[in-house]
Amino acid sequence: MSDVDKSSKTEPPTEKKLSEARSRGQFAKAPEIGMTATLLAGLLVLFFWAPAKAGELMLFTKSVFENLESIQATQEGMASTFGDSYLAMGLIVLPMLLGCFMASLLAEGVQTGFNFTPKAIEPKFSKMNPIKGIQRIWGLKGLKAFFVDFLKFLFIGTVVWLTILIFLKDPIFYAPIPVQHIPAFIYELLIVMFALLVLMLLVVAIINFIIKKKEHNDEMKMTKQEVKEERKSKEVSEEVKSAQRKKAMEMAMGQNLQDVSTADVVVTNPTHYAVALKYEKGTDNAPVVVAKGHDMIARRIKLIAKEFEVPMVEDKPVAQMLYALGVVGQSIPVQLYQVVAKILADVYKKHSYYFHRLKARRLLSRSRSSVQLA
Repeated sequence: MSDVDKSSKTEPPTEKKLSEARSRGQFAKAPEIGMTATLLAGLLVLFFWAPAKAGELMLFTKSVFENLESIQATQEGMASTFGDSYLAMGLIVLPMLLGCFMASLLAEGVQTGFNFTPKAIEPKFSKMNPIKGIQRIWGLKGLKAFFVDFLKFLFIGTVVWLTILIFLKDPIFYAPIPVQHIPAFIYELLIVMFALLVLMLLVVAIINFIIKKKEHNDEMKMTKQEVKEERKSKEVSEEVKSAQRKKAMEMAMGQNLQDVSTADVVVTNPTHYAVALKYEKGTDNAPVVVAKGHDMIARRIKLIAKEFEVPMVEDKPVAQMLYALGVVGQSIPVQLYQVVAKILADVYKKHSYYFHRLKARRLLSRSRSSVQLA
């Protein structure tokens, strides 16, 4: 990426970009953290278990040499001897292996947030590009990697030098010593070298992690245009929002407000309640509630009624009773037959022009519904 592109990345990454990066296995990771954790686990195992395991190994070796005459040089005898040897060695090495494995797993998990990212192990042919490989080696990242490797080399040399200074006065170098002193010397030497190496690698790990963290943050930064585009992708147009609100209201009431367009009448409160009724002679035994609503839904019902010129009648007591007792899709309650019949008779008389066209509109609405279902 060019310097111009990098300089234009001034905005912090959004949560969406960070989430996508995590899914691809892009984290700020320093391999030295895993190395340090593994060496520390090995050091702790040596410090706490090595003396006991050395004693076990000594007893096993002693028993083997003391019973050499009883070991038969046959297939069964050698298999038994080697089997016991492998088991003894396995029990000695097992704590070290388990400790190092768990430490490595923990170090990796801490850096990645214990996220499983299968995309990270997918083969990428772009990594086989020799030009990009040369750029990685000789670019700024390559120089940073060289600096970290040089620190490792320098610190390992420091560990060797400090170890020599610490053990140079040991009697093993200038005087006769008992045989028992050799394993104790080797054990102490290993402990000191491991401890110094862990401390030195810890410094390198911290330095490299800071470098990797900064590189990762710089790579994740976004341009202002990218942030705007992401925000736009999240935004929903006003038309879609309106349709979503409308659908949500209809679903909340378990009704289709478009049925209001073919209703006979809408009885209103006039502001808080609205109930749409239809009655088809020969089909319905009584007027049917096709839609009802309170406040926002009531306003929506009245808007649809006004759009399709459905007659509206203001009657507060009847509207409230129809809203309270009526069920969408079912006939009105028996106790409201008489008062609703009077409303319908008055509507039929005053709005005869509407009902001349209503039958055709209902047929058209049904045909559209059947086509959509098909």
